[in-house]
Amino acid sequence: MKMESRTDKVIKNTAITIICHIIFLISSFICRTIFTKKLGAEYLGISGLFSNILTILSFAELGLGSSLVYHLYKPLANDDSDKVNLYIKLYKKIYNVIILIILILGIGVIPFLKYLVKAPNVKESLILLYILYLIQTLTSYLFVYKKTLLTADQKDYVVSLFTEVSNVIMNISQCIILIVFKNFVYYFSLAIIFGILNNAFCSIYVSKKYKYLNDRVKGSLTKKEINDLKQDTKGLVMTKVASVAFSGTDNIFISSFIGIRYVGILSNYTMIITMVNAMMNKIFSSITASVGNLAVSKDSASKTENVLFKMFFVNATIYTYICLGMMILMREFVTEFWLSNEYFLEYSIVVLIIVELYIRSLHYPLYTTRTALGLFSQYKIFFVIAAILNIVLDFLLVKPLGIAGLIIATIVCRGLTYIVDIFSVYKFGFKKSSLNYYKLLLKWFCLFVCCYVISYLIIQKIVAVSIFNFIVKILIISIVYLVLFVIFFGKSEDMNYFIKLFKNKILKGMR
Repeated sequence: MKMESRTDKVIKNTAITIICHIIFLISSFICRTIFTKKLGAEYLGISGLFSNILTILSFAELGLGSSLVYHLYKPLANDDSDKVNLYIKLYKKIYNVIILIILILGIGVIPFLKYLVKAPNVKESLILLYILYLIQTLTSYLFVYKKTLLTADQKDYVVSLFTEVSNVIMNISQCIILIVFKNFVYYFSLAIIFGILNNAFCSIYVSKKYKYLNDRVKGSLTKKEINDLKQDTKGLVMTKVASVAFSGTDNIFISSFIGIRYVGILSNYTMIITMVNAMMNKIFSSITASVGNLAVSKDSASKTENVLFKMFFVNATIYTYICLGMMILMREFVTEFWLSNEYFLEYSIVVLIIVELYIRSLHYPLYTTRTALGLFSQYKIFFVIAAILNIVLDFLLVKPLGIAGLIIATIVCRGLTYIVDIFSVYKFGFKKSSLNYYKLLLKWFCLFVCCYVISYLIIQKIVAVSIFNFIVKILIISIVYLVLFVIFFGKSEDMNYFIKLFKNKILKGMR
């Protein structure tokens, strides 16, 4: 039987992931539209706030998932089933402890809810709604230790299939509940039920696919292996704490200082961004295992850097176009075509949201590479400093600048962590100067700014609001981007590589 190459596995994982997630996005968008129209901005605000609170409380898991996946690369590459079994059994025990910690912390937040949120138009008990969110968070960790095995074994598409099929059925059911009962408790209970079912089906699949997991295994992990796992997890905790501070605290500040309704208004803009990010995260999670497999197979660092540049090219090509379009058109889409002027945001806030997204998106390939290389503990103190700085800046900027101040704080601190990641990967992973990477970043930022200025100046001349004009604006942005993209990167090495890949893998496969 012919073995699949890393490229074949990446293409397979990515293709299935994209198809599944597009179907989910469509159903999710329809469900969100019905939710917004039936329940309103305050329920959206409640949803965003409680999600943020529980994201912060889930720090007990932060970094563990990526570390576990990394430590499975080598035994899987060596067909060491006993070692895989030992790791999986250890992970199971760790996740049971995590569930207990989150439960205790989650219950401890209940007395403080009245200080964090005031929602007079929400008829249900806020404590009841919070408990539902807590239950969903806890159940999301059931059997998750088995999913890590699929991810590490470059079979993330299996997780995607189970997850997206479950999510589509869930969204259809939630739409029916909203239309018939207009009840938030029924609506959210379905999310809990389908989350449990999804994890259970994945667990059953893994048990059948990797039968040796059901065997008793003698021995234990070495002290060095356990210490390495602890060290890597500690390092990842620091980076993930910074990430949570950036994105997991804004809704708490908005609710406390500005109002829960604005959490709901902002959530419709961030939901569109979240949908885009979710797809790209799934794509890169499927690629991470292949990069990790490359690293443990002792291929040279230059090959891994080459993979990083290929990932960066694909990621930047997609995100530059998406961010360009959203920066110019997202507010018009939300207020004129999707919802109403009730969800109007100042254009400066929209611009800042997209700038933050663009910086974050360009960071993905580097973060994926750092994770795959196992560079978890280098300069972890900087991520703690960035997290603290973000919260301090939030306090200082939220009153004078409002929502814009919170986003500025996030941009500043996320930029600092990006710089630290670049330094870590190039110093410890590639052992060379990072100058070429910074040149690449600068080139893409220049492309984005040029595309934005030209597109914005042309589109400003189109005054009337209509679906036809909206489509014309999309075409203008697309043409400007395509022309400048070819000018900037048409003759680049990465462009030539993907043209050849398309001809060899895609076109030949269609014949």
